[in-house]
Parts: sequence; structure tokens; C-alpha cells
Amino acid sequence: MLRVQSVAQELERRIVNGIYAAGERVPTEPQLAAEFSVSRTTVRGAVADLQARGLVSREQGRGTFVRSTGRVSVSMILETNLSVSEVIRASGREPGTTGLSVQRKLAPAAVLAALRLPEGSKCVVVRRTRTADGVPIADSVDHLAVVRGLPLTPAAYENSIYELLEATHNQPVSSGTARIEALAAPLASAKRLDVPEGTPILVLSQVHDLADGTPVMYSIVSLRSDVMNLYVHRGPTGGQPLHESTSSASSERDDAKVLTAAGRVAGQK
Repeated sequence: MLRVQSVAQELERRIVNGIYAAGERVPTEPQLAAEFSVSRTTVRGAVADLQARGLVSREQGRGTFVRSTGRVSVSMILETNLSVSEVIRASGREPGTTGLSVQRKLAPAAVLAALRLPEGSKCVVVRRTRTADGVPIADSVDHLAVVRGLPLTPAAYENSIYELLEATHNQPVSSGTARIEALAAPLASAKRLDVPEGTPILVLSQVHDLADGTPVMYSIVSLRSDVMNLYVHRGPTGGQPLHESTSSASSERDDAKVLTAAGRVAGQK
């Protein structure tokens, strides 16, 4: 396994540095095995790792090729409510939206609980994929609490939903609490993100609150972990350090507090 990881890391370095350009064919298994002095099984495992992360693709009868999507890299600091479009633009790339749909549906149990809605309530469900230079990086399903003035036309959701919610509610979205999970991409998300099914992705499940504390949106955002980098900004809270050497029991409680604080992260709209 160490040899597989070593070969995969070197191949990834070559892809990121442009030694293997987008669309270029990667050397064959025998060639790589000879170069790295490893077995073809080791090379096959390393290439499979790169394929699972969307860096290369295998074409039957032709070989393995570098995917153009593997060269896009976007970083986001999970600290404040930020628009994904703003983050993409700040990285020097052009943001875009594909696969946009807007429907009014009965809210599932998780959404009812998150938005504190009575049973039987409906919500506006917005599904869209965000792109950077045409490369899909984030697939989101947003559930918005239905209020007067909230539009149902897809065109209204092509840009920032934060701005739309602020105009609708006459106050900004001020905070969000998110749960971050590392999961294997299901088929539907994999297709939208243009990665193989089962590829490791990051999933953020987040509640968005207005300035007065009213929850107005529950989002599930799937991020391509090979092109989207997440960083959590941490600092002291209430004048206290994030961590102190304590007994085992109190240390576990402190860890839980830190995790809760880290969960209050950036919005993804």
C-alpha cells in the first residue's frame, strides 16, 4: 500500500505541475512499472486511486488520460458566509451554474426539523451545480422556507441565493451551522460532478439563519474533494484558548466544544 501511495503521489505531482498535460496520455503500466521499479499491480492501484479522485480517466483500448478537471483548484476558508461564486472568482476562475431546477415540494422530516416548520409544510427546492471555468466543483440541493415574494422561476436562482433571501426577508443571512462528512459519491451526485461513482467527496449539511435567528434554508452541498479545498479558521472564544491540557473527561468535553465551534462555517451560496 505504501508503494501504491508513493506512485500515486508522484503521478499526481506531475499532473498538477503540468508535466502530464490535460488530455495527455499517461505512460503505460509497463513503462511506469519499469520507471518506478514496482509491479504492474502497484501501478494499477496507483492509477485507480487517481481515477477515483477524478484526475485521470481510462479509455478502453486507448489508455489512461489526464482529465482537464484535475487541474482546477479552488480554496475556501470556512469562517464567514461567503458566496461560492465569489470564492471561485477570487481564485481567478469564472463561476457558472448548470443543471438548475426549482420546484415546490413537501419538506422531508430533516428539513422540517432544521427549519422548525410544522408537519405538512412545503419548501422551495433548488438543485444546481456550480462550476469553475466550466469544471463542476459543487452540487447543491437547497430547501428554502416558503414565504411571500419567494420566486419559483429558475432565473432567480442563477446567482447568489443569499442576496435573494436578503431581498425577500429584508434582512441578511447572518450565520450557518454545518456538518461536514466525507462520503462516497452516489450515482446522481457523481454524474453532476463528473466523477466516477464512489469517488470520495465532502458533503456539507447546513442550516442558514437570518440576522434575527430565523432559519430560512437547509442545504446539502456535495464538493469535489480533488478540486475544492476547505480550511477552517479557528481562534479563541470568549477570551479562552481553544485547548488546554486537562483530565481525560474534561478534554473530551472541550473537544466537543471545539468541534461545535468548527461546525459554524461558511455558507455555500
